[in-house]
Amino acid sequence: MFRNIAAMIAGIVTAFVTIMLIDKIGHMIYPPPEGLDFTDPDALRPYFATLPIGAFLFILASSVVAAFIGTLIACYIGTANATLFGAVVGGIVLAATIANFIAVPHPLWLSLATLIGIVASTLFAIRVAPPSDAAPPDLFDNDGDTG
Repeated sequence: MFRNIAAMIAGIVTAFVTIMLIDKIGHMIYPPPEGLDFTDPDALRPYFATLPIGAFLFILASSVVAAFIGTLIACYIGTANATLFGAVVGGIVLAATIANFIAVPHPLWLSLATLIGIVASTLFAIRVAPPSDAAPPDLFDNDGDTG
């Protein structure tokens, strides 16, 4: 039970750290203007209107990659049904993204692509996750080594 709760927490934390890291890289490549208040939606609207497509692709990638990695981590650590972990982690990333899109309007194509991408990457992570009853891979197995 504790391991399953820890798995979901690890997946959620991993997802949000991934979002922050990819967003940070995006801000390094496409730096925001000095003094921009990211907590003020009214200040962000005109800024978003001037962003190039590459900056929007970082926003898209951050949520999609985060949903995949967070779900995969949760499925790998947990001992119960991987679909449950995927639903929780992917659902939280999806809910946070929707809240962000409501607070600060984004281009419609970005909103749709991000929401579809989160669902698709969550489902893909569930699909490729090892079965919950499988033993973790032995990374240091030397049985097949000849040297």
